[in-house]
Amino acid sequence: MPSPKEIKNSGIEILIAEDSPTQAEALKLILERHGYQVTIAANGRKAVAAVYERKPAVIISDIMMPEMDGYAFCKAVKSDERIKDIPVILVTTLTDPRDIVKGLECGADNFIRKPYDEKYLLSRIDCLLMNRELRKSEKVRFGMEISLMGQRHNITSERQQILDLLISTYEQAVHINEELEARQKELAHSSQVLHGLYRIAEGLNRCTSEQEVADKALERAMELPGVQAGWFSLRDGVSGFHVAAVRGVPPSLELPGAMEGDCLCRRKLLSHDLGHVTNILECERLQKVKDDLHGLRGHASIPLNIGDQTLGVMNLAGPDRGLFDDDDLKVLYSVGNQVAIALERARLHARVLDRTAQLEAANKELEAFSYSVSHDLRAPLRHISGFAEMLKENQGAASDEESQRCINTIMNSSKKMERLIDDLLAFSRMAKTEMHLEKVNLDQLVQEVIKDLQPEIERREIAWVIGPLPDVEGDGAMLRQVWVNLIGNAVKYTGTRVKAEIEIGSRPAGQEPLFFVRDNGVGFDPQYADKLFGVFQRLHRSDEFEGTGIGLANVRRIVHRHGGRTWAEGRVNGGAVFYFSLLSRDRHSLE
Repeated sequence: MPSPKEIKNSGIEILIAEDSPTQAEALKLILERHGYQVTIAANGRKAVAAVYERKPAVIISDIMMPEMDGYAFCKAVKSDERIKDIPVILVTTLTDPRDIVKGLECGADNFIRKPYDEKYLLSRIDCLLMNRELRKSEKVRFGMEISLMGQRHNITSERQQILDLLISTYEQAVHINEELEARQKELAHSSQVLHGLYRIAEGLNRCTSEQEVADKALERAMELPGVQAGWFSLRDGVSGFHVAAVRGVPPSLELPGAMEGDCLCRRKLLSHDLGHVTNILECERLQKVKDDLHGLRGHASIPLNIGDQTLGVMNLAGPDRGLFDDDDLKVLYSVGNQVAIALERARLHARVLDRTAQLEAANKELEAFSYSVSHDLRAPLRHISGFAEMLKENQGAASDEESQRCINTIMNSSKKMERLIDDLLAFSRMAKTEMHLEKVNLDQLVQEVIKDLQPEIERREIAWVIGPLPDVEGDGAMLRQVWVNLIGNAVKYTGTRVKAEIEIGSRPAGQEPLFFVRDNGVGFDPQYADKLFGVFQRLHRSDEFEGTGIGLANVRRIVHRHGGRTWAEGRVNGGAVFYFSLLSRDRHSLE
């Protein structure tokens, strides 16, 4: 059923001159909704023809149009005695003072700023229609010339028409100013929100415990617009909660136990009805308070969720019964996500610390065990080795060969076990041994290692090829162990070849000096190359080549501690090459 206003406007025709079909249809829809009859013309020339065909009560014209713009169209209307009484409203951006003068010059009655406000547009139409009769009797026209921005303009409009145009211009200016003030407030609010969100994120990033997260989250949330108080509850078990932090609440709520117990937001959280930030209009806790609440009656409840896991809830209260609008709730939802992530990170940090402590304790127990095993094993080994040595010395020339073989086996086995214990202890200590960095002369170190290995070398014919090696920065004792293992292996795995070949050298590899030990021994199957540097990993039978299976593992650990890497190449009965690199500086940079 049409309203009285629509019935009143039903006989009033309005012509729209607008070249944009979208904007024309949108304006037509507004006017027809209020009972007006509307005709549309796509430009000024067509609009003139439409006016002569059917005289409208009001004309609304855009200024920027093809063929004939709004000023020219308005001037054509006001220049014809038959139609000059039709009020013309020009739609413009109103960004240039010359728009006003041009409007006066062409006889326009009103300005409407684009984009227009529907309520203001309708009020202008009503005003023009009411003043139409008054203006019929007002025939006083002014003729004057004015100069503006270097141009002269001739104004010949009626007094009432000039007054209407200037009033509409002033109203538009006031409206623009109000919009600017509102926008300025919005920008200030947005700036405060962004600053608050940054402060929250910056604070949470440094938190390493749940308590720190709760304290910092509330501290920084109080900097958000409208937030005056808050409390932070964490889950305890299936249905329990504990208050982790409180800020800005009345003194009675800061007392121990005052915030504990059941409440609406906790019930909603447990029943999965608090999936998003929600305004709790009448907070049960605040209603019970006898103190001055400073206007606090409700609050926003922010669920702290990670996936399908609920960690807790953060409640923030503000003015106006604590209600927050939709935009505020969206901001608080993002805050809740940040806090939940920080809580999960803190819990993970706690688990890592706990696990680290467990590993350190286990490592200490293992270290104590290794020393205990070393002591317990060494004592009987010393007895076995000592008595075997005594038996061997006391055996006469007539002793049978079997007894002599057994004694030798006992002695060799005890020595092998002692080497294994020594290697295990060295390997276990390597991770914790403090490094003493110094300039290490590798040429000298390698020569010393070869000299120490002389008992194993003297009955062998080995062709050595030793290239110049650079000085490096590292732990001399550790690097010595690397060369002992690599050169010792090369000597051992060349076996009983008529002529063994061992090459030791280095070559630059970008920033890292690269070292290698190459031999022409038994080699290895390349498909098992990744196992070579593991503990107790052996690719050859122990009855052919003695070893504990720890040497290369120790090499890798030492090289890694020097920032380098290890790898190997080889083929069965085709020799092997063992490489390692060090993140060290050359001789010149050390001087």
